[in-house]
Amino acid sequence: MSCFFLHLESFAAGAKPVSTPVPQLEPPLEFGEIWDAEQEINLQSVLDTTQAMLLKRSEGASFIRRDAHPKHHGCVKADFVVDSSSLAPELRVGIFAENTKKVFPAIIRFSNGNPDGGQSADLAKDIRGMAVKLINIEGTKSGSQDFVMLTSKEFFSKNGKDYHELHDALGGGSLSTLWYLLLHGTERSILLNSQIEAANPLQLSYFSSVPYKLGARTMKFKVEPCAVNPKDTVPGKDANTNYLRERLASSLAKNASCFDFFVEPNMDMETQPVENPMIPWDETKSPYIKVASIQIPVQQGSDSEGQLNFCENLSFDPWHTLPGTRPMGQINRMRAKIYPFISSLRHQYNNTPILEPRDQNFCAGESAALCAAPKH
Repeated sequence: MSCFFLHLESFAAGAKPVSTPVPQLEPPLEFGEIWDAEQEINLQSVLDTTQAMLLKRSEGASFIRRDAHPKHHGCVKADFVVDSSSLAPELRVGIFAENTKKVFPAIIRFSNGNPDGGQSADLAKDIRGMAVKLINIEGTKSGSQDFVMLTSKEFFSKNGKDYHELHDALGGGSLSTLWYLLLHGTERSILLNSQIEAANPLQLSYFSSVPYKLGARTMKFKVEPCAVNPKDTVPGKDANTNYLRERLASSLAKNASCFDFFVEPNMDMETQPVENPMIPWDETKSPYIKVASIQIPVQQGSDSEGQLNFCENLSFDPWHTLPGTRPMGQINRMRAKIYPFISSLRHQYNNTPILEPRDQNFCAGESAALCAAPKH
């Protein structure tokens, strides 16, 4: 990703100025996106702050975890079954291009969001995460299509400047963070409301939070648990620290589960702009449309040492996508640099490879390298 630069050419008196071409922003701005030199500054600040926080948080640890969603409950195999027949023809793009059923093998990671919660108790309220990786997707640079989702319907930063200020506050410690939250009421409300108790990762709804492209429009997406999923209750104060991991494994050892996958085409792009993902979208104007189901079969081993290592070493990136469903807006353009930067940093430190799985055999073949324990 590059930005538009203003090139000032000095030249001798009487000499003709040299015209310097402006680098093309990739991907080009669409649907009201805004990116300029100020955003490059915001991005660099977020990168610097994130790296500093991550290294500080990892002092004394044997390996570096993710900067966000560091605690995983497990990675499981699934089938992503597309049926986009309900979509308007101009919105059938990317993996939704065909209106006949198509099955994509997938890997799902469930997690807690607290950056400092790598070993914290699951009972604490937190933003929960679900990341879905479709494997062997032709036309993507990575060979994968990743859907990254949170238990937050809206995102907690308005734009690149707001995202920059939040990271500065987090990097400044608890008092700095508290002061930021006191001055940013909407951001505070979204962050607090998205932190929830959880009885089982298979029972939650997850949202894209930020906008994506959907052919001729923008969209958000979400998943909703199926009726067959577990009906556990939140345990008492004496609950095991990792009970979400335990419940995920025990649930899938007995019964299959599933999620319904919905897209929300933006039918009012003026009042629901891509550059403010904090604005709630009006579902009466922009209703959700089911376009796929995620089928999670009975399976064992999500809590095994090798598969937990696999889950730790696996990378997800919203820019692992086909162009027709690419991420939109400043937050996502910052993610285009932040995700691979952090992934490279932690994999190098942990002495583990960056690999995109090509099958669902977690600890076999090439993917076996991801099942080794991270080792500095």
